Amino acid sequence: MTPMIHEALPTASVALLKYVLAELGPDEPEPLGGNTGLPAGVECLKHNLIVAVTPITAAGLFDPALLRCAATRSCDVVLVRHGFHPESIDPVRVDIALHSLSGPFLLTALSFFRHRDRSLHLVPDGSGLGVKIGRDGAEIANGSPWDSAWDRAAGLESAAAQIVLACRSRNRG
Repeated sequence: MTPMIHEALPTASVALLKYVLAELGPDEPEPLGGNTGLPAGVECLKHNLIVAVTPITAAGLFDPALLRCAATRSCDVVLVRHGFHPESIDPVRVDIALHSLSGPFLLTALSFFRHRDRSLHLVPDGSGLGVKIGRDGAEIANGSPWDSAWDRAAGLESAAAQIVLACRSRNRG
């Protein structure tokens, strides 16, 4: 990630951007350019994925930009909305526009979920589609990544704890 992005973003945004990018593995993301209507982020060409982060937590504010960007760039677009105190006061929510042949579709207000196999998922509060973030980019998950309510709670708690730690770590927030 270029130093210019680090200088322009709040430290919590940088930490959350790195949190998502770490799941993708080796890549050389480029700063998100052009008039996308999205907040600051990076484009991972190898994974056909854009990741943007913002401390603005308002739901729906960036939905049109997410859909437009996914359609015009033919890629998946992830937006992490984190507030000023990620997971300690402000819940972190993720919106993702998934590119498809029939046009992009939007999944909103997803939460990070860390599976016991260490994979990272984006899951809804209730039932619905989830997304796995991994070496192949963003993939729609086949079923829920948990087996029980306890397993779900543990995965949500694990991801939240990692986010708090990443955002409070020295040199990152």
